[in-house]
Amino acid sequence: MATVLVVEDDESSCELVTALLERSGHEVVSAPSAEAAEDLLDPLPALVVIDVRLPGLDGLALTRKLRADPARASVPILVMSAYARQEDRAEAFQAGCTAWLAKPIDTRVFARTLSLLLK
Repeated sequence: MATVLVVEDDESSCELVTALLERSGHEVVSAPSAEAAEDLLDPLPALVVIDVRLPGLDGLALTRKLRADPARASVPILVMSAYARQEDRAEAFQAGCTAWLAKPIDTRVFARTLSLLLK
C-alpha cells in the first residue's frame, strides 16, 4: 500500500505503531530520532508519524523543517504525544501537523486517523 515513516524513540510505542501499520498493509520505515529520520525521507513516504519528545531535535521541530521544505511540505504528518493538554495540541498544529493523537494510542482512533490521512 503506502510507505510510512515512524519517528519514535520509545521501543514499545514504535512496535505498536509498526504492528498497526503493517496489519493495515503498509510498509514501515522507522527512526529513533529526528536526525535519523531526515536520512529516510527520500523517497518521500506517504505519511510521517512523529512523537513529540525525541532525543535531540524534537518532533515539532522536525515537523516545522518538513513544512519549510517545498519538496516535503505536502506529506501528511501525524504527531503523537503523551502531553494531552489543549495547549500541546495547539502547538503541534501550529508547527504544521496534519493530525494529532494522544498517547497511549487508542488503536481504533489510530486506524480511523490513518485511513483519513492515507486516502
